[in-house]
Amino acid sequence: MVHDIKSVREAAVELRQVWRAASGFLLSIELWLMVLVAASMVAGFWLAFMGQPCCLLAFGFALGYPALRVVLHLKGRLAWPFF
Repeated sequence: MVHDIKSVREAAVELRQVWRAASGFLLSIELWLMVLVAASMVAGFWLAFMGQPCCLLAFGFALGYPALRVVLHLKGRLAWPFF
């Protein structure tokens, strides 16, 4: 798909259309839960590398995510099928 954008106004219109198309994904709870789990895994590995026992807390959060995801699906906060 080729877009011939020649003005700032056309770029703004195109940006609004792209945001509307992607907003359902970008504002989903599930996306942000996955981002938090990824960050906690990185933090857990870093803390484990540094020899800190609090790395278990970060790993616990990351491992608790599948249970939380099932509960949120059962309560209807997340929709099936997921990514």
